[in-house]
Amino acid sequence: MTFVEFSPSGGLFQFSAQLAGGVAAGGDAVDFITGPDPELGPTHPGVRMRPVLPTWHPADEKPIGRLAKKARRVLRAGQRALAWLVVLALLRRSRPDVVVWSTWRFSMDALGAVAARRLLPRSTIVLVAHEPVPRVRADTTKERHGRVLDPALERAWHSVDAVFVLGEEARAKVHERWQVACPVVVIPHGDEAALRGDAPVPPCARTGPVVLFFGAWTAYKGIDLLFDAVPAVRHKVPDARIVVAGSVLGVDEAALTARARALGVHARPGYVATADVPRLFGEARVVVTPYRRATQSGVVHLAYTFARPVVATAVGDIPAAVRDGETGLLVPPDDPDALAAALVDLLTDADRAQSMGDAGAAWLEAEASWTAVARRVRETVDRVRGAR
Repeated sequence: MTFVEFSPSGGLFQFSAQLAGGVAAGGDAVDFITGPDPELGPTHPGVRMRPVLPTWHPADEKPIGRLAKKARRVLRAGQRALAWLVVLALLRRSRPDVVVWSTWRFSMDALGAVAARRLLPRSTIVLVAHEPVPRVRADTTKERHGRVLDPALERAWHSVDAVFVLGEEARAKVHERWQVACPVVVIPHGDEAALRGDAPVPPCARTGPVVLFFGAWTAYKGIDLLFDAVPAVRHKVPDARIVVAGSVLGVDEAALTARARALGVHARPGYVATADVPRLFGEARVVVTPYRRATQSGVVHLAYTFARPVVATAVGDIPAAVRDGETGLLVPPDDPDALAAALVDLLTDADRAQSMGDAGAAWLEAEASWTAVARRVRETVDRVRGAR
């Protein structure tokens, strides 16, 4: 089985790397094709990591001027095209039984997937669709369309033998948007043990009243909603500490950091290295995901990996992972008062926070381990191969 992940770091890479380890643990030989200096090594001895693609890390997004940004965009388009040529050459040479794609973002991704289908008519090709539709980078609340992109994606979606999504709402979106005939199978996100490593996890009772927002700062993730809730949280919990950490994508970083300073929020813009993740989650009493939309969230599973409860908005497939009153608290979207009340509830009751965090960790181990995810992937692949 061959996994292809163009970026050698970030959430999609981490998901694919850990899924590859789960598949290898089940007895499959796994190749993992990615870019330079992957932030995670093989998560199982059966995974052969191949960092051969001329791509880049999300952490390479340095602030630059407008002309330099345009030049970088052209350079990276060339790197992406070259990376696809490398991928196609490797696949043609190895002719794997199974190819696993990740989310397609660009027209060349879709065209590359179609080319791979032609090169590998006997291989089983599957897609893990973290996003059922591409999103506008500058405003991720909007779908991305284009005269080349739309028909290319249409062909790519119909070139695969199975699609994996992270929730029932995402599954419905795939059928509505792409009308594929192949199986569309829901899988859980999996745990984030590779990010936790051997780091000790302090209990919630030993933390201060700390709220953590973790992940990319994008338009749909509702950082402004969290900021709206801060005064009400501080009114009830004067020593509450709000931490916002993650890379900045398509939002006004200067405006957000200025507002964070005015509110006394600890803002940490920029990609968070894996080595820093255990400290951020270990210091938090509660993790917050105030999203306006979502398919699913790896941050929820990351919180459970560290036995932390989650306060989340009830959007998309989030309610399937955040069990209200059991592993966290759900609030309506765009309701800062409800968000503040839920945060105060857990900040002022460390025992309840710990109970919910423990329940999240137990649910993750029982129903969403990488062993369970890999088993579902393998069962689907075997069924598809048997039907061909």
